[in-house]
Amino acid sequence: MITYSACRIETEEREAAKRVLESGWVVAGKETEAFEREFAKYVGVKYAIFTNSCTSALKMAFKYFKEQGRDKYYLATGKNTYCATYAAAEEMGLRPTDFNMRKNETVSVAVHYGGVKYEFPCDVEDSAHRIEPNDPLTGKIRCYSFYATKNMTTVTGGMFVTDDKEIYERARLYWRDGLSTSTLDRQTNGYDYEVVCMAGGYDGNDVFAAIGREQLKKLPEMNARRQEIVNEYNKAFGKDWSGLHLYPYTQDKSLVKCMLDNDIRVGFFYPPDGWVCLPLHQNLTDEDVRKVIGVVQKWNTTKET
Repeated sequence: MITYSACRIETEEREAAKRVLESGWVVAGKETEAFEREFAKYVGVKYAIFTNSCTSALKMAFKYFKEQGRDKYYLATGKNTYCATYAAAEEMGLRPTDFNMRKNETVSVAVHYGGVKYEFPCDVEDSAHRIEPNDPLTGKIRCYSFYATKNMTTVTGGMFVTDDKEIYERARLYWRDGLSTSTLDRQTNGYDYEVVCMAGGYDGNDVFAAIGREQLKKLPEMNARRQEIVNEYNKAFGKDWSGLHLYPYTQDKSLVKCMLDNDIRVGFFYPPDGWVCLPLHQNLTDEDVRKVIGVVQKWNTTKET
């Protein structure tokens, strides 16, 4: 069976996780801090906060804007996004609206679908499908996903990034349950703290951060392999797709059964009128790619006759 997606978890990730587990400190601590610094440097931003999911990162973003009196949200890039984007906004008390209505009270959200970045000023960038080096922000906040199907993984997790110190400091409060100090701070500098705001349940942990640090080192190589596969698909199908996370091919769902009948798993996103996406991950062999192309081409021929 050719899988639709697959993690690349190797000795380095296993040893990193084992090292943290054996240390006796597994919650967010020095490993998390190191991962945040390394990730911020990789994408070229000032501040990064490791969260337990991209959804949590989005909740932090929407919570910040709600506190600024922005109680509406506008999804600037249409309906092609996972339901978590909507759910995070509405859970934080925002409601959908047209961007031209009550504009000053609206939070604009850009979803970088399938790895394609939408270049326009916005408040929040949902980059669940895209991790690129030296990638300047077009929004005030960007949220990443490290879910197991993404280009790199921390098993589950996300990252909240910004260049704005005020936003960072407020979001860091949310991340640590609204407390004035973190668990690591209280263990090393004293146990006293204050509850500054009501928030929480967003923090990552050192076990997943250790895995993320190893994955980040491999990300350029893994993305290079994904690019090779995208190039082969583009050449075979006459497309000019540039995303490295998803390869949307058709909205005709009959392709799904055809692929499954040939032991190939595909993705289907955003029903009812969503896209069937072809396998795209660094573990695919050249033979796998040729088989995928061959089955799709045969399906096309069958449709035409």
